[in-house]
Order: sequence, then structure tokens, then C-alpha cells
Amino acid sequence: MTTADIQHEETGGKTVTVTVDGEPVEVPKHTTPNAVLGLAGIDAGTHYLVRITGRHQHSFAGRGEEEITVHERETFVSVSTGPTPTA
Repeated sequence: MTTADIQHEETGGKTVTVTVDGEPVEVPKHTTPNAVLGLAGIDAGTHYLVRITGRHQHSFAGRGEEEITVHERETFVSVSTGPTPTA
């Protein structure tokens, strides 16, 4: 059972739909940044999550297992922690 599965059971199945990298993802209301990445099909080992609120960005770099509350229609982006390719 994954972290997301356990959190889904613990929250009584309360889920919300958020956007990660422009794609809708259904996640538990109470979750972790790494679980959100996993549900979006993104490797949490090589990425971290950033919450976008208007013109503000809230990074969860280094805090992937911190419990967060997400809200319906929130926007997130993933950021790769790997090397940046050069031309």
C-alpha cells in the first residue's frame, strides 16, 4: 500500500482535483508533496513540488514528506532536481 493509499483511507476518501504541470490530478485533501508527485506520475526522487498561488511560488524542496492540505483547483508544478541539459 502506498503513502497515497494510506492517506486516502485516513481522510475518509476526501479527495480534491488539483493541477500538476497543467494536468488534472485527483489527490487526498491531506497528503504530502511526494504523494502528489506520485499520483501525477512524476518521480519524487528526481523532482520536488511547487505550489503556485497567484504570482507567488511555495517550494516543497527538501520537504517532500511534510503533511500539507490541498484545496480544489490548486495549481502545482514539478521541478527536476537533475542536471540541466546544455546545447
